[in-house]
Amino acid sequence: MSFTLFSSGCIQSNNNIELFGTEYKNPPDAPDFTLLNQDGESVTLSDYDGKVVVVAFIYTSCPDVCLAISANLAWIHENLGEYSDEVVILSITIDPARDTVERFSQWTDANGYEWDHLSAERSSTLVNVWKSWNIVVDNGHIDASQPPEDSMNRFSVLYPDNSSIAIDNPCMNSSINQCYLNGSDFANYVFNNTNISYNLNDGNGVIDEWVSNENWSWELHHWDNVNSLWSNNISQNLEEIQVNVGTHLAWVASNANLSLLPPGVDCNGKGWIMGTGNSAHCMCDEGFERTNGNWLGCSMVGSDDQNSSQTDPHDESLGEYGVGHSTVTFILDKQTRKRVAWTGIHWDVQEFLLDIHALSSE
Repeated sequence: MSFTLFSSGCIQSNNNIELFGTEYKNPPDAPDFTLLNQDGESVTLSDYDGKVVVVAFIYTSCPDVCLAISANLAWIHENLGEYSDEVVILSITIDPARDTVERFSQWTDANGYEWDHLSAERSSTLVNVWKSWNIVVDNGHIDASQPPEDSMNRFSVLYPDNSSIAIDNPCMNSSINQCYLNGSDFANYVFNNTNISYNLNDGNGVIDEWVSNENWSWELHHWDNVNSLWSNNISQNLEEIQVNVGTHLAWVASNANLSLLPPGVDCNGKGWIMGTGNSAHCMCDEGFERTNGNWLGCSMVGSDDQNSSQTDPHDESLGEYGVGHSTVTFILDKQTRKRVAWTGIHWDVQEFLLDIHALSSE
């Protein structure tokens, strides 16, 4: 996600109040909009004239940046105190294809977010909002993030003879990042839908006619997404296992060669696996590459450079901001003007809250 903000600005406040974010020199009116919140209710910005409004642009399938912004806003929302009646927080999606009213309803409920998260019935409505706010949406970056509709959870089996299977299954409830009730629910779904015999208790029992005995047992493994390897550092009780987006499990015969188990993910869906076991590596699609020594993952070419680039709004005037995969969060004054911009995700929530206090007291 890439945002661009156009305006001139300075650090000193027009009204001699102390503001920590980057302040507009000549505060422009914030463009009005009417969108739908997670309850399907219409929300119009101009209705909040006389209140301080925080406006953020996010999307729920964002794996990192938007989650941090939403967590920051949650802290702000919980700590408004005496200013709670004077302040409104609005989060606007940049991914209307997935962030529908229904998805926002589930997502906000699951995360305990009580402020309005806004979408629209037509994508063109949101496109017009982005244009009027000078928000440039990098669709390539959104597409590179794993869409919830395409999220898959892999369940693999490595048999005593070192043969294996890898079964990919849709994430059943990715809108709240919990795909199955638990590991047991996941396993039952997998094997019931593949007609593979399955009856295990504490690692003993049968999978596909392979019955454990005194010489070997079934051991539960999970895919370590950080280190790109299978690990049995996990509870062996499936009831205790949370199955979220990116959770991949495997039953492994204790006498099998673990290196022959297929990897938990196949190149993030942006390539294909060449080789097996320890020699497995991704052949990435055009425009994608292996990065950071991760031989089993593909990311957009140049995405590392974008992630490492952070623009500090205190180091330069408020001109054109290219903040890579970060974002811009606005604070509007009581006249519904853009007064302060906070770029990136590393802003101090205490200072952000002080800006809200200062504008609320004008």
